[in-house]
Amino acid sequence: MDLDYFLKKRLEYSRFFFTTASKPFEDIILSIEKEEPPFIPVYDETGEPQFVKEWIDAHTGLESVGIAILSMLASALQLFLNEWVRRIESPDQKYSRKHKRGWLHAYLEIIKEVGLNLEDCPSDLELIEQVVLARNRGQHPDCLTILSTTHSKRDLAKHPSPYFVSETDRRIIDFDGGDQSWWLTPNVYIDHNKFKHVTNEIEKMCIWLEEQYRNTLNA
Repeated sequence: MDLDYFLKKRLEYSRFFFTTASKPFEDIILSIEKEEPPFIPVYDETGEPQFVKEWIDAHTGLESVGIAILSMLASALQLFLNEWVRRIESPDQKYSRKHKRGWLHAYLEIIKEVGLNLEDCPSDLELIEQVVLARNRGQHPDCLTILSTTHSKRDLAKHPSPYFVSETDRRIIDFDGGDQSWWLTPNVYIDHNKFKHVTNEIEKMCIWLEEQYRNTLNA
């Protein structure tokens, strides 16, 4: 079975889903910011900005779509890796999918155990790990009163300059300054450019693994 073919099909669908699901929220935000119908401001003596709740809800909707797509990407990768390992297993040689740092590291250990050098992998493995960590945050929120999903302090300690944050949060928080004492942690956020980049990284990793299987492990 050509695992990379089926991985690409999943990634192709994820692109369709992300683009389609994001559009309604993006349209609301754009209409509010451009003061287009149905978000045309009316005279108000207070001078307070209008449609704030609608803008916040739409932005939270975008973040929610991002959480869903990170879950889809992590699942696609996990399914690929499980099938890739299952192909090289035998009744006498079974590999554990468990690791104290999570399933991704379990598979990375297996890859090393079968003789492949992860330094030869063309993908950014640290970025791929951030996909899994961000997905975990989305699947296991820890606060009932907050709709947005934030990075955990533990994850920020691993990746002090996280990839999945908005440009607004990146400007507000001094990631490069090394200050880990923020009272407000940034939200998990993925836009179209970040999605495209991280999808390419996952695809490169899986294509590389398939090449190693065909040229080396299956020789």
